[in-house]
Amino acid sequence: MINSIASLLCTFTTPEHIGMDPMSMLWMFPLLAAISLVYKATKMRVLFWDKFFKEAGILFLTTSLFVIFAGVGLFILVQVLTT
Repeated sequence: MINSIASLLCTFTTPEHIGMDPMSMLWMFPLLAAISLVYKATKMRVLFWDKFFKEAGILFLTTSLFVIFAGVGLFILVQVLTT
């Protein structure tokens, strides 16, 4: 029992390897979804489920688009500066 708990706890001490390829950037979407849900849950005074999911979805889309545009912009900037 102790060995299984110790091995479970040891998995949290090693970081997850995320590569630097474009497919690895897809890991940002679950994180952005969780952030937008938690943020809207803490900021809304009264939770109406339809309004909550609508506003959380809008926040998710705007943050996703901003991160994508920022990434493309920085990629273009690096390409211009290194050529």
